[in-house]
Amino acid sequence: MSLLQELFEEYTEWYSRLAHDNGVLPRSLSGVDDSGFQFIYPLDTLELHHMARNKYIRYILDEHKAVAYAYGGVALRGDSDIGEVREILDIVAADARHYILGHWRVYRSDEGGIEGLEYLGTSEGDDPEQHPAAWYLAGAIRFNESEKLKYGAIWNDSKSSVTYSGRNRET
Repeated sequence: MSLLQELFEEYTEWYSRLAHDNGVLPRSLSGVDDSGFQFIYPLDTLELHHMARNKYIRYILDEHKAVAYAYGGVALRGDSDIGEVREILDIVAADARHYILGHWRVYRSDEGGIEGLEYLGTSEGDDPEQHPAAWYLAGAIRFNESEKLKYGAIWNDSKSSVTYSGRNRET
């Protein structure tokens, strides 16, 4: 099984357990470097505009020399045909050449707790730079010195919430 498929399945299972056991679906990032060193970083407390958050995520992946990553979070999507806003859990695993992207509709109780997830589908492809959820390792992003300092400081302040582990895989 490929590293991307493993990451995708692990993240899918992790989110399913979090929804079922804890009733939460946090935004999170996990990166794996070439030696199999992995981190998982919950991003819910991160207070950055989505464009700055995207650059910050790329900064972290660069700092860890990640060759692959998984990213998950809930997004709101509107359906103009039925006049409804839906919560959709998106999970992606990607590297610079390939991505796997899955979607689940989130169902909540009247009290706001998570009642269930409905699988909506999975897609994959070899053009991650064309998909916003999958482009983090595919595009050429440059940081100016002030951004490096800014993102470095945020990262240093956030390290206590990051979990690290090793993976048994060959490079």
